[in-house]
Amino acid sequence: MSKVSRRQFLTGTAGVAALAGLGALAGCAPQQNGAGLADTGSNTEGFTFADTIAWDGEYDVIVIGFGAAGAVSACYAADAGAKVLLVDKAPNGMEGGNSRFCGQIILWSDNKDSMLAYNKAMAGDFAVDEELYDVYAEGLTQTRDLLRDFFGVPEENFLDWKYDSSAQPLIGMFAPEYPELEGGDDLHVLTVSDNVCNSQLWKVYRNKVLSMSDNIDVWYNAPGISLHQDPISKAVIGAVIERDGKNVNVRAHNGVVLACGGFENNKQMVEDYLGLTKSAPAGTTFNTGDGIKMGMGVGADMWHMEAFEGNCFALGGISFNVEEGEHAKTFNDLRNLSGSIVVVGNNGERYLREDVYNRHGHVPSNGDWISPKRPRNTYMVFDQAQSDLILNEYHGIPEDFQDQIVSANTLAELEVALGIDEGKLQQTITDFNRMAEEGYDPAFYRDAATMKAFSAEGPYYAIEMIQAFLNTQGGPRRNAAAEVIGTDGEPIGHLYSAGELGGMTPYQYNGGGNMAECLIFGRLAGINAAAEKEALPPLPMGIESDVKYTSGSGDVDPDPSTTPVGEGEYLGISTLCMGNALALKVKMDGDKIADIEVVQQQETAGVGSRAIDALPSAIIEAQSTDVDVVAGATVTSNAIKDAVEQALAQAK
Repeated sequence: MSKVSRRQFLTGTAGVAALAGLGALAGCAPQQNGAGLADTGSNTEGFTFADTIAWDGEYDVIVIGFGAAGAVSACYAADAGAKVLLVDKAPNGMEGGNSRFCGQIILWSDNKDSMLAYNKAMAGDFAVDEELYDVYAEGLTQTRDLLRDFFGVPEENFLDWKYDSSAQPLIGMFAPEYPELEGGDDLHVLTVSDNVCNSQLWKVYRNKVLSMSDNIDVWYNAPGISLHQDPISKAVIGAVIERDGKNVNVRAHNGVVLACGGFENNKQMVEDYLGLTKSAPAGTTFNTGDGIKMGMGVGADMWHMEAFEGNCFALGGISFNVEEGEHAKTFNDLRNLSGSIVVVGNNGERYLREDVYNRHGHVPSNGDWISPKRPRNTYMVFDQAQSDLILNEYHGIPEDFQDQIVSANTLAELEVALGIDEGKLQQTITDFNRMAEEGYDPAFYRDAATMKAFSAEGPYYAIEMIQAFLNTQGGPRRNAAAEVIGTDGEPIGHLYSAGELGGMTPYQYNGGGNMAECLIFGRLAGINAAAEKEALPPLPMGIESDVKYTSGSGDVDPDPSTTPVGEGEYLGISTLCMGNALALKVKMDGDKIADIEVVQQQETAGVGSRAIDALPSAIIEAQSTDVDVVAGATVTSNAIKDAVEQALAQAK
């Protein structure tokens, strides 16, 4: 056969049939050589795995996810000269991920060392990537400049909420959110307008993308499905994207950036990774863990899968019980509960402090701020006086949720209605009333001023609350270059990530931190993805296999009975041990035990091994097996005694 062209290679099987897993393509079949392998000759010289895929499109860079991180990545890749495809699963006008819903605040500082110390302190005892944290700390000193110089935000548009939080006093609490931690005094919170929660920062990023349309194509309603990975170099060379209802293969010559958010809308992942069965997103409804699936498909290592942020202000982030797929609905007027009202779980017991402003869903617990571990069900329970207060001062429970209010004339009847064990809720209210009267809450240290005893007479009320998410942090592990790391600890070639997908937060979180990550690592991901890469390696066609392992090559346990023994030596074998068998040799000097050598054992290291180390010498010293067993290693001790007795029986 003559040498084929690249196009012929894509439509034929020249040299492809010998590569396991590529499948049989139509065309002339390769001849077989004497070894039974495909005789490819020179047909595949220079061809790579990319040449075996029928591509529907090609770009220098593909960015999956059009939120802040994806927008930043696309813009910096395009600025570096790359032709970029930016895709998002949401329809036009609904893209943006959580970036369009968040407070639009971003962190900034003029002190890198302080930021390094502060972020490490927020990580608590969790391991941190020193280089990544260094890059992030350096980036925090640049966020203001990048927004001004690259994204065109006028200097006069910036508002530093550390100095001016009069419009929204609570935002000043984020500068810093953990004032007790080292370095926090140098943290600033910025917005690009004089208000928050108005999509203004997101619009800055979106408008920059649209202004670079010569180099950035945007596809809406186009979720990423999977990644194409070269089987030799393990580099990611493209992606499968859903386009107009069909899956298409798009080549990425230089890099792919995953920036498609977390998994707060994936019920199965929320159950598996967070242990929550009832939750709702406060942000986008399109974050369904797509990036996690794609990353796993190419061997990405996952981190911070348990970390999430609840919506701000109340009870670790709560919502009324909304339908699956709907946005969370929070009654913010109840963000710090005060009065004859408590929060209880399945069995009518309180499980958190009700009166404090939480820190992005983190609540105080034993000196730390943690995401609360929810029971299966959570209820706010209150009396008639509190119901009147909610109605008169806070306009009542929203009409959409009025039918979810459970009422009863007595606490006992309320227990039945909620499925709580008899007496449990009654005891909780009795205890709460006593604490309210005494002005001290020894369980959760609720402020005495916020506690008011429940009325002795009904009616009483309860309404279910569920976890409300701002976002999850888990996803593919990334390094300081925004490269995705594989399970082998090495970067996966040509694959990058930014934003909440695999965010750097393992424990505590400061408001505005994720938006800073989107900018800092989105920039790195875009620049690095755009860089020209080395050519892919040619396919190693026609490799001859040296098959050594077939049926019957399994390991076989040694037979202790074949252990050789010398003069005066006797073999004892016991099956009373933790392993399959314990064998030892007893050497006799006349009628005395001279030595005991354990020749085979499968006992647990650090447990049974302590008996193996200690018991033989004890038996020799006593010249008897009537010795104490080794504490914590009774089974192994008795097996040693049994084997010694078997050996001694042979010596008689």
